[in-house]
Amino acid sequence: MVVAYLRVTMGRQHLEKQKEDLGSYASANGFEIDKWIIDVVEDFRKEKEPSLKRVLARMKPEDKVIITDIARFGRKLAEVMDLLGLCMAKGVYVYSLKDRYLLDDSLDCQVISRTCSQIIEIEHYLMSVRTKEALNHQKEKGLRLGRPKGTDTKQSLLDAHKEEVMDMLERGDTIKSICSRFNISKNTFYQFKKSYGF
Repeated sequence: MVVAYLRVTMGRQHLEKQKEDLGSYASANGFEIDKWIIDVVEDFRKEKEPSLKRVLARMKPEDKVIITDIARFGRKLAEVMDLLGLCMAKGVYVYSLKDRYLLDDSLDCQVISRTCSQIIEIEHYLMSVRTKEALNHQKEKGLRLGRPKGTDTKQSLLDAHKEEVMDMLERGDTIKSICSRFNISKNTFYQFKKSYGF
């Protein structure tokens, strides 16, 4: 099976160009593309799992994945290495046109697969270290970490309107409506409630 994999942003930039390039490469090398997979990335913060990952589960050794460039596999090194590692572990060949990568049986796929896994682990470790260092740096500067608690101003606003809040609760008004009325968060309301023991 030969799979052509395309990954584009929401505007579908370069989709037709990718299709054209992959089709030309397949023809020139005597491949017939059995499946076209297109992933459209709408929001980089909420990227879903690549469709290629699901298709890889059904692919067999010596099947082929054709991409225009290695960046189609993901925006982060870990994403790219994850897909490459899966391909190598299954014995699926990867042809990346612009980069001129040809990952097939001429290479030791098991070694490449292990290398990909190690790179992913290293990147996750480095990300964890950077996060911890940044948090420690913030602590050393005396900055408070985590979500800010309700301000005294908001608490004093509720204190000043204690009777009204009590009336709203007795009437059966929801906590959401009380918070909306006084423009406070639920946490601030619960702190107020706790301080008065009701």
